Amino acid sequence: MAKNEQQSRPAEKATAASFLLSELKNSVPAVWKDSGDYSNQTLLRSSETWARFITRQQKLGATTPADFTLQHCHAFVWAFGASGQPAEVATMHARRTALRMGFRALRDLGHDVGDPTLDLALPPRTGTAARPLTDAEVGLCRTSARLGEAGAASLQRAVAWAIGETTAVSSEISAVRVRDVDDHEDPRWIRLPGTRRHDARLGELTDWGSTIVKRHLQVLDERSAPPSTPLTYKGDAEPGQAKAQAAVCNALGAVLKFAGLAAEPDIRPASLRNWAGRALLDGGMPIEHVARRMGSRSLDAAAEDIGLHWRAT
Repeated sequence: MAKNEQQSRPAEKATAASFLLSELKNSVPAVWKDSGDYSNQTLLRSSETWARFITRQQKLGATTPADFTLQHCHAFVWAFGASGQPAEVATMHARRTALRMGFRALRDLGHDVGDPTLDLALPPRTGTAARPLTDAEVGLCRTSARLGEAGAASLQRAVAWAIGETTAVSSEISAVRVRDVDDHEDPRWIRLPGTRRHDARLGELTDWGSTIVKRHLQVLDERSAPPSTPLTYKGDAEPGQAKAQAAVCNALGAVLKFAGLAAEPDIRPASLRNWAGRALLDGGMPIEHVARRMGSRSLDAAAEDIGLHWRAT
C-alpha cells in the first residue's frame, strides 16, 4: 500500500466521523419535531443547544454518539456563557434537558446509547416544593409517558398526564369520567369536578393531550364502556378519593421518573398543574383568570403555585 494512501485513510475516517456527528444536528431535532411532543419555542431553543453540544464534541474528538460521556455532558452543562460568567442554574437545567431529549432521540434513531445525564446532578432551580415544569421538561415527559411496559398501563399514564395539563389536581384526574369529555371525535374540554380546596371548572386540553385522550376514548368506545367509566383510574376504590388519588400520583411520578426528573427536590406531580397555570399566564391571561382556570380560591395561592412573585418587595 502506498504511503500517501496510508496517511489519507485516518483523515478520511475523521472526515466521515465529523460528517456523522454533523448530521445529528439536524436528525435529532427532526425526531423531536415529528413526535409532536414539543412546542415550536422549545424546538428552537433545544435545537440550538443540541447543535452547540455536537460542535463541542467534534472539537473534543468524538466520532460517534457512543463517545459522549458523563464528563462531556457535565462540562457542557456547567460551561461558562459567552460573557465569561458562570452559567445560571436555569441555564444549566435547560442544557441538561436538551441533552436528555437528544439521547432519547438518538435511541429512536437506532444508536446504541444510554443517557449519561441521568447521573448529572444539578442544584434545584427553586426552593419551592413543586415548581412549575418548563416547556422543555413537559415535552420530555410527554415522550416519556409511553415508556415502560407497553399496553394499557402506558396509555393510562399518558392520559393521566394529558388531563394534568388541563390544571387538574391528582384527585380530579382520578375522578374524570368518559362523560366529562366534551367531544369524543375532537376532545378539547374536560369537566373537572373540583375538590374541597378547588372549584369545579372546565379544563382545556393541549393539542398533545387532545390526541392522547381521543385515542383512549376510541379504545373505550370500542369496548362499549359506559359514560360513568373513569378515564384513568382502574382500581376498586371510589374515584377522587385517597386510594385513587395515590394511584394517579404514582402514574405521574412514573412519568417524571422515566424523564429523569423524579429526583429533583423541587419537582412533584403538582409541578405539572403549576406548569399549566404558568403557561396560561405566559400566554397573556390575567392572574385572576388563571386562578379561576386552576380552580384556586386565592390569588396568592395561585400566584405561589405558578411561581409568580407579584407583590412588591
